[in-house]
Amino acid sequence: MKVLLSLIGSSCALAFSPLVQAQTEASAAEKKIVSQSAVTFYGVLDAGVTFVNNEAGHGNAKLDTGVMEPNRWGVKGVENLGGGLSALFQLESSFNLDDGSLSSQGTLFDRVAMVGLSNQFGQLTFGTQYDLINDYVTPFNISASSSGYASHQGDFDRIAGNAIQRSVKFASADFKGLTFGALYAFADKSQHPDENNAEGAGSGNAWNIGAHYANGPFSAGASYMRLNTPRGTQAIGPYQSLGLTHFLGQPTFTIDPSSGDRIPINNMAIDSQKIFAIGAAYEMGDLTAMANFADIEFRGFGQASDLRLIEIGGRYRLSAALDGTVGYQRMHFEDTKANQLSLGLDYHLSKRSDLYVSADYRRASRGVNGVIGNSFAPSSNSAQGLLRVGMRHVF
Repeated sequence: MKVLLSLIGSSCALAFSPLVQAQTEASAAEKKIVSQSAVTFYGVLDAGVTFVNNEAGHGNAKLDTGVMEPNRWGVKGVENLGGGLSALFQLESSFNLDDGSLSSQGTLFDRVAMVGLSNQFGQLTFGTQYDLINDYVTPFNISASSSGYASHQGDFDRIAGNAIQRSVKFASADFKGLTFGALYAFADKSQHPDENNAEGAGSGNAWNIGAHYANGPFSAGASYMRLNTPRGTQAIGPYQSLGLTHFLGQPTFTIDPSSGDRIPINNMAIDSQKIFAIGAAYEMGDLTAMANFADIEFRGFGQASDLRLIEIGGRYRLSAALDGTVGYQRMHFEDTKANQLSLGLDYHLSKRSDLYVSADYRRASRGVNGVIGNSFAPSSNSAQGLLRVGMRHVF
């Protein structure tokens, strides 16, 4: 005991000695670095009532949340390490505002969970993070600005803003308006990838490149991405997304023998998905005109098909507090064509709170069930329309 007390006393004396105090006291430069470090807590809350004219043959009204933007909360931070180098992190989780549950069952940080380093040339990050389609092309998805249901049908081009797991990503700094990047995602080895079926196989690897350029009123972005054996969070579900009864020659649903209801196949075992997306915008006073194009190639079951989508529209500032948006998109896939018109009015109560009204109407080829977004069952015919009134708060 005497030896232990002696050691404790000696340690305290050494800790408070002038030499150690001089070595541990933060310098003015170090204090400045600490002051440049920050942690931010943020989030988005979105809720409203949506009326749909035909959902499986019947009209419907529902409280739907996370439509204009997904409900989410997150925390992000940066630490200045000196010499132009910084450490950074971000954690972001989505949830359902109506019942408080997680959007991805069993996964807390389903949107972003990453850490990395940055300097004057760009940043290198690791983990779950948004892909480069989100970074460089999603801002030109004008229909989604008018209605949250109007991101490209099925989101097969990932323009709605998607995270990808197990990824390494480089995003450059801004070089006179030009930014660019590359991403690689490792295969998921945790879900028995040797099994050649949708439920048992894990996602394969993926890679993604892209660039964005802005100069005055003009901006444009493009990205290319390849997903190998997309499963899980990358899965293909063509019936509930497009109303298709067949996809690459395969049925998109099964029939419940007891009820006769259609049960969508949510995870079709395709071999690969290739995405090319490009968009541009031009500001003319209160009007911002936008256009984008996407080409998605699916391969699987010994077949290959391309889905092509073009979108045009614009946003007009009607007053200091009121914006109006219109977007039109046309999709072509195999023998199917579809047209969708989206309209929106957004009234800003403040910089962080707004009220909005949106309407969508979609008509597909004869024999295809019309469906808008993924929140409703397909229509009993080739058309579907909806009206939404909602509120959004950003913090």
